[in-house]
Amino acid sequence: MVSFREVNTSIDDISSYSLIEFTSDSSHDHNDLLLSLPTLPNDLLVEIFCRLPIKLLLQLRCLSKFLNSLISDPKFTKKHLQMSTKNHHLILTTKGESYVRSYPIQSILKFITINANIHNFPVNEKDFYIVGSCDGILCLVVNLFSIMLWNPSIKKFKLLPPVRSPFQSGSSANVAYGFGYDTLIENYKVVVVFIDASGNKSKIKVHALGTNFWRVVQRDIPVPVDGTLNFVSGTLNWFEDKDYNIVSFNLVNESYQIFMQPDYGIENVVSVNLGVLRDCLCILANTRDFFDVWQMKQFRNEESWSKLCRVPFCSYFSSIKEIWISDDDQVFLVYTKLLRKNVVVFDINSSTFKIPRIQKIDSLIEPKIYVESLISPCF
Repeated sequence: MVSFREVNTSIDDISSYSLIEFTSDSSHDHNDLLLSLPTLPNDLLVEIFCRLPIKLLLQLRCLSKFLNSLISDPKFTKKHLQMSTKNHHLILTTKGESYVRSYPIQSILKFITINANIHNFPVNEKDFYIVGSCDGILCLVVNLFSIMLWNPSIKKFKLLPPVRSPFQSGSSANVAYGFGYDTLIENYKVVVVFIDASGNKSKIKVHALGTNFWRVVQRDIPVPVDGTLNFVSGTLNWFEDKDYNIVSFNLVNESYQIFMQPDYGIENVVSVNLGVLRDCLCILANTRDFFDVWQMKQFRNEESWSKLCRVPFCSYFSSIKEIWISDDDQVFLVYTKLLRKNVVVFDINSSTFKIPRIQKIDSLIEPKIYVESLISPCF
């Protein structure tokens, strides 16, 4: 059973226990555990368990109806998510493989050589890519047509109903996808932007998790410049293809605003990438000599644009995109060279690049950042 010494161990150390270490002493069996755990206050159990890794929680849930009820409770699921928001993982996908690889960010930052966690794709397909990640749920496009929500940590997935172009048959040329959370109805939404063959007009369809249909948003929407819609602060954001202003689509009221890019001064910016760092909208502005990372510190406030750092130009990169930043200012960058993508870490304080010790992967698709969670896409 759980001993007094174990209960009073630092909560931060509990996640390093194995299931056997946590659940039993050599002189007692699991029945003793099941009798002793409910005698602890439920609030204390919640505080302990919400700090445990997913793998251990799934094992504990199988021990008794009581533990299963506690760990499956939606309030516990949300609390565990709140505790997990700093435990980011890097997700890597490659062409032609039926699984994804994940690496704990903190292990990468310590430059420990680690093996990947393998998450097998839930359906028998190899042609898929991740378009977004929110609260541990990945949004994937399968075979260019089907859309799936998948939590690889708990092996739960949901195939969404088919989505068809709102334009006349054969007149839709391109599609952009986004995934995020509507705070008003407390639900997840998938957004698909269809662009007509002329490239001058686009329409949006929205799916709310738990429904069995797609709704057309009855208003004209500025055309995205590419297929990436960035989720931040309850909105999906993209560059529109004419003036490269930022379109911010609100998932609550399903309307949009237009934001201007920062004032780059005298710098000759030749290309820009839109992204999210520290839950703030950001832009990576590329000149011929360096890359500047700009951050909108107060969302919806164009006056709050601030230059976060300058990344020196490296001839090894044909392009780069920022995907995550640590508390001690180490920026994860995805770089492209000869049409291949890989990951590099830039240390803002020392202005140096570091190559993570992860398995070499060819044909890498766009890496993503996610957190492990108990949130299920099965509504």
